[in-house]
Amino acid sequence: MDDKKPKWHMELIRAINGFAEEIGLDESTSDRMRDFILSTAKSQYMAGNRAGIYWARNGKNKAVGA
Repeated sequence: MDDKKPKWHMELIRAINGFAEEIGLDESTSDRMRDFILSTAKSQYMAGNRAGIYWARNGKNKAVGA
């Protein structure tokens, strides 16, 4: 159920739904916008997560010698 999704995810969905209602989107268009935003956020998170793992594993997080 939705209770198992992270709080940030549910807050994002509420924000998207509120915005869609505010600008008067119909349900179908609102669903498409929500799916687009969530899939874009997920792909960007995954790309950033992969970059972060590479950075951490290869010592890129260590301070460069002064």
